[in-house]
Amino acid sequence: YLSPAMIGAERLFGLLTSNGTRDEFELVEEIGSHPSIIAAAAYSNGIYALIAEYQGATELLDVSSFLRKLEGIEAAELHPVIAPRGDAMDLSKLHLRIIKFLLEDPRMSIVEIAKKSGLTARRVRKLLDQLENSGAIRFRALIELGAASSIPFIAKITWDEKQSTYLPILEWIEKTYPLIHWESYASASEPVLYSLLSAENLTEVTALTRELRNHPPIKGVVTIIGKYHKFFPRYRQNKLREMIESID
Repeated sequence: YLSPAMIGAERLFGLLTSNGTRDEFELVEEIGSHPSIIAAAAYSNGIYALIAEYQGATELLDVSSFLRKLEGIEAAELHPVIAPRGDAMDLSKLHLRIIKFLLEDPRMSIVEIAKKSGLTARRVRKLLDQLENSGAIRFRALIELGAASSIPFIAKITWDEKQSTYLPILEWIEKTYPLIHWESYASASEPVLYSLLSAENLTEVTALTRELRNHPPIKGVVTIIGKYHKFFPRYRQNKLREMIESID
């Protein structure tokens, strides 16, 4: 998919508080029905988390209004987040032809792409190297959260702004928990970091929460346990498909 820099996309992290009247699977699907939502999940205590991508203030207002009007939602906590934006590049028609085949089958070999595109395998390899090294196109596997017996959870971390920024805390989390840390979202408006982690059981969730809370300059940690999640990775994919369709 495209890097955020390619289309000027920003990210939004949201926590929605429900009144418990809606079915979790149904509400996650409804949250994900908005074209800006790329992931949504149901958590403990009637909390729903989401990630959205948007371009400009108009799209931000649209997704915010949509979320606040959802039936059964009593409160919405929405945070534009600080996230790596990647780089931008001008994609040629050949680049887009290669990407088109990979969207159809991400496991397609260079030889197969060459046959379908009419290019040499060497040329395909060069184009792929350009894409991989550009920082403009990202290749990523969507990992199944909560696979097997693991428990995904979000740690809402607040810290003392007089002592630190979010970066040293995030670097410590990534270094200390490399196998169980999935992703973190730093609020652009408050000293709050939302870290998505996994644990083997509730005892481990408690132990991890205590470890996080005891790390200076962290002031407080609140955890919510994941119940159901779903990816809706279409925002930048749709933008990319629009680019591809323009050359057909």
